Amino acid sequence: MRILFSRKTAIGGPAIFIDRDGVINCRRPDDYVLEWSQFALMPGISEALRALSALHLPMIIISNQSAVSRGLLKPSTLHRITSQLHQTLLNHAVFLTAAYYCTHTPEQHCICRKPKPALLYRAANDFEIDLSRSVFIGDSDSDVKAAQAAGCWPVLFGSGLTSCSESLDWMQGLPVARAATELFEVTRNRLRVAHLAALSPSTQISAAA
Repeated sequence: MRILFSRKTAIGGPAIFIDRDGVINCRRPDDYVLEWSQFALMPGISEALRALSALHLPMIIISNQSAVSRGLLKPSTLHRITSQLHQTLLNHAVFLTAAYYCTHTPEQHCICRKPKPALLYRAANDFEIDLSRSVFIGDSDSDVKAAQAAGCWPVLFGSGLTSCSESLDWMQGLPVARAATELFEVTRNRLRVAHLAALSPSTQISAAA
């Protein structure tokens, strides 16, 4: 599912990709966000996103929402929640560009569910984004792996990082913003690293470093 808020393209420039649950809003323990009344913004995230919005880069949500295919959430309700989120953030001077959702379950073996990178590729194509200069803010190993598979730079956010892996090796060397107050600076530094790497392609800088 794709929901557009702006048609402004990056024209070969970078973007900021953002996971939703656990980054923008609080996760619901062992449950899904099924209506707007259950949507609670993470502490300080609106201020952090406002600072990032001032960078004038496309800001795009990339999120798995399997509750749709599980029959728990109607696509129209997901669309309405997203529209209400968009308006709420606009009130804080945060300008989202789009939201891309995978609505499949893991058992459906789709090509778009993170950690697969198809949603990132689609957004990059739609908005003429240079993935190699972009960052992906997430809180899980699936976000990190999707970012690395697409060739963009992961940033970890939050104190409650989630993992489907037995090992935490995927976190090694990654920049982490433990609180929203750290997110702008960590992300801006990551964008600088990505920019320098693009200027010096011979320099061996890994997206996991």
